[in-house]
Amino acid sequence: MVEEQAEPQPLQQPAVQIMQSVTITPMPEFCPDAKIGTSLSTRWNNWQSDFEMYITASGITDPKRKRALLLYQAGPRVREIFKQIPETGTDTDYDIAKQKLKAYFDPQKNRRYEVYRFRQTTQEHNETLDQFHTRLRTMSETCEFADVEFEIEEQIIIGGNSSKIRKRALRDPTFDLKSMLLEGRRDEQSKYQAEQIESKEQTDGEANKLEQKPNN
Repeated sequence: MVEEQAEPQPLQQPAVQIMQSVTITPMPEFCPDAKIGTSLSTRWNNWQSDFEMYITASGITDPKRKRALLLYQAGPRVREIFKQIPETGTDTDYDIAKQKLKAYFDPQKNRRYEVYRFRQTTQEHNETLDQFHTRLRTMSETCEFADVEFEIEEQIIIGGNSSKIRKRALRDPTFDLKSMLLEGRRDEQSKYQAEQIESKEQTDGEANKLEQKPNN
């Protein structure tokens, strides 16, 4: 009796993990002297928030490297300021460096001026209501409002471009921020769609005129 030979099993290929390299674009330097009239505190906090995302995306976890990169990416002006700040810790104290820089930039915030800027803010011509809302919310961070939602609602009513939203808000006390944003999106979408239809009709009409024009 001939023994049946087992069929050879296919060789299993070892699992290979392919790491995809991602190129992270360096951050722009922070210039404390730029944009006179805007909030230095807000600009630094936004830059610092972007930097946290940058080092996370770069996979950097070592505190010493994070601190060095913070000062390098922030630029020469921030490094100059940092040298004048006392008790900034050692080269491995990343959190202390962050706290010291935040403490340096925050006291230069003038709450009265920040509130004034907020009150003067209006929606730009090509700015959507969502974009206007985001800008107001960012500005409100330095105003220390007791009721941020109410203040943003009021500024949308006063400084927004939509008379429809303004009239409804004055007529209906329950018309809150969420409802305003939803109404704004609907109006902007319908306006865009109408413009696309009207533009195509105009183009088609001009094309028909050219086709019907007799040749000389």
